[in-house]
Amino acid sequence: MKKRSLLLFFLVLALLTGCWDQKDIETRGYVLGLAIDHYPPTPHANEKSGPEQASAAEEEKKLERMQLHTGEPVYAMTIQLPLIAKAESQSDGWPGGGQTAGSRTWEITQLGNSFFSMNREMASRTSLSLYYEHLQVIIISEEVAKKGMLDILDFFLRDPEMRRRVKIFISQGEAKSILDVVPRTQEYSSVYLAMILTNSSRNSRTVYHTDLGELICNLHDGHDFILGKVVSTEDEIKTSGGAVFRKDKMVGWATEMEMEAIHFIRNRYEGGILTVSTPEGEEGLIALEITSAKSRITPVIKGDQVSFHIEIKVEGDYSEDINLHGHEKLDVAFLKSLKKQFEKEIRKICLDTIERMQEEYGADVFHFDRVLQTEEPAYWKRMGSQWDSIFPNVEVAMDVEVDIVLLGI
Repeated sequence: MKKRSLLLFFLVLALLTGCWDQKDIETRGYVLGLAIDHYPPTPHANEKSGPEQASAAEEEKKLERMQLHTGEPVYAMTIQLPLIAKAESQSDGWPGGGQTAGSRTWEITQLGNSFFSMNREMASRTSLSLYYEHLQVIIISEEVAKKGMLDILDFFLRDPEMRRRVKIFISQGEAKSILDVVPRTQEYSSVYLAMILTNSSRNSRTVYHTDLGELICNLHDGHDFILGKVVSTEDEIKTSGGAVFRKDKMVGWATEMEMEAIHFIRNRYEGGILTVSTPEGEEGLIALEITSAKSRITPVIKGDQVSFHIEIKVEGDYSEDINLHGHEKLDVAFLKSLKKQFEKEIRKICLDTIERMQEEYGADVFHFDRVLQTEEPAYWKRMGSQWDSIFPNVEVAMDVEVDIVLLGI
């Protein structure tokens, strides 16, 4: 009897215990987005003006500025928080329940020269406990990226709440302005931006391998790389093209077409559309939906000289034609000529992109250096220290093979 009573006592005791680290959802500040701008900011032509706006901005600056132990403010860090209580009260009907989605978020900006101290200083401005495990995106301004990435990433590496799958973008202009966008189809601009990448399998011009983990690997290994470019209007965000980095510093932009070529070369092409002029001189266009693209980079070593041979094999479906009348034209000869057109176009955009990266930026965003390290370790051990001067003069040969699988007729 005593044993049963003792067992019952422990069972009841286990049921009555609570979580020692329990936190109510209303008391947590779930940081969804984070933007990093340079301070003092570059003046913007579209800034609001007028005495009321200027007065409000000055009052806000008093809260944003913190006392520093040493130095002056270098960065402006902005976080985006969802206002849970407002989101719940506005949940009926079309997004916002007649109110704007902007009322569901709170953007807090803090000035400083240490991200850890700025993060802690924000605790004096909100009753919420800041929590980063739901962070969706980190947006870094072009101005900050050109000064270097190593210094600004140390905080994100050390904080245990930072997930390695957080998406990184470079903004053309102020990074905070991206968080200020009120999307039409999503409550929070941070989530909206992260979700855009789900369409990467349909749009080859988007940088979709752009997370914190991959960025850290590139920086630690000393590789050049590409991060996604993001621009915005009042209610729309677009990510297309990329920011080119040589080591940890941004050196310029890659166009949408160049991103397409980089994906072809690096065997990261997930899907997209290619258009060419109609063969035989007709004034028309034909679109190929690319369903598969594979590439292989082979280094060719001759003494201390290296060149590369790239093979690209593409499969796609004949998806559309403009100003081409009559399906009887789609015979064997026509398709053979069309395949050559697509092969020529792929070869052109790839070789043009390689040439620009070599001559204008000197940035090996194709990771030829990785190929050498893997396939020619003896050459890399001997010549790797000179790669920055070798890459701009490397010759590249390319073979492209296109197969049109479906005609859609």
